[in-house]
Amino acid sequence: MSKKEKVLELMAKHPKWRVSQVAKAAKCSEALVYIVRSQAREDERHAALVELDAERRASTATATWVSVQPTGVSAEVQTSYEEHNDIPPQPLATRGNLLDVAKTYITKDRQADHGDAEDNFSRIAQYWSVHLGTPVKAHDVAVMMALLKVARIKQNPHHIDNWVDGAGYFACGGEIANLQ
Repeated sequence: MSKKEKVLELMAKHPKWRVSQVAKAAKCSEALVYIVRSQAREDERHAALVELDAERRASTATATWVSVQPTGVSAEVQTSYEEHNDIPPQPLATRGNLLDVAKTYITKDRQADHGDAEDNFSRIAQYWSVHLGTPVKAHDVAVMMALLKVARIKQNPHHIDNWVDGAGYFACGGEIANLQ
């Protein structure tokens, strides 16, 4: 069994383990665990979009009207997709699908990796407050992280993951602000 397979097995068997625990049990570096976890999440994101697209196609297949699917993407967008291993922009990247994917990210149990969102954002706010010398609240963290995604979108608007993550940060921030 390869180190990567061992890491995947341990992460599946012990989802609440920290990176250091997985690395120790797999007898590998923490960096490898981070890489494998990141790749697994990307695969999971892509699978979620493919599933959503299949559901959308199935629901339109039984309709009494005919829907014409997009014929494809521009060469520039396709190149960006291949270079960045991004989510294909069409036909998967509809506003509904993007929000559905963002919803799956922010509503599933990510406590094993990051802890509770409100606790995590509050902790980040405390660190940022000390560093900046000014009070920062948990909902400010969500806004700042969303703005980070906006800056990345400015650089490459075809990288769909930034759009999804931005929507997720705004949703988390809205919930946190309404809990305060």
